[in-house]
Amino acid sequence: MNMRIRRHFDEIEVRLIESPAILSYEIISEEISLDDGKLRLRANLVDGGLLECFVYCKEIGRSLQTDKYSFHWQDAQGNLVRRLDNAPHHPELPHAPHHLHIGQNRVEGYRGSPDLSAFVGELERHLASK
Repeated sequence: MNMRIRRHFDEIEVRLIESPAILSYEIISEEISLDDGKLRLRANLVDGGLLECFVYCKEIGRSLQTDKYSFHWQDAQGNLVRRLDNAPHHPELPHAPHHLHIGQNRVEGYRGSPDLSAFVGELERHLASK
């Protein structure tokens, strides 16, 4: 088991536990080998919405690299609020394959790190402003 990846996944779990926006969460699957790891989780939000996340990361040298990810946030009616991912289906966007879906009809290129903690922070700010 890779301890750097183990700590990273533990930090994600702590972030969910401490978030006032997360009502409960469930680890759907978790695999950690000597050099990579996969985490899939589902969280119920305090407003009835849902957060689903997938992260696949590798240890390269002395750092972690997130190769595949999807952070999907939907409201209580099942409508997409935001999804940040790097599926290769928007090659026309700047910074492809990284992109952000905003609602059902808008997609923007995304230049940033795939940071679940920051994504949860945005979710928290949105729910606090309601």
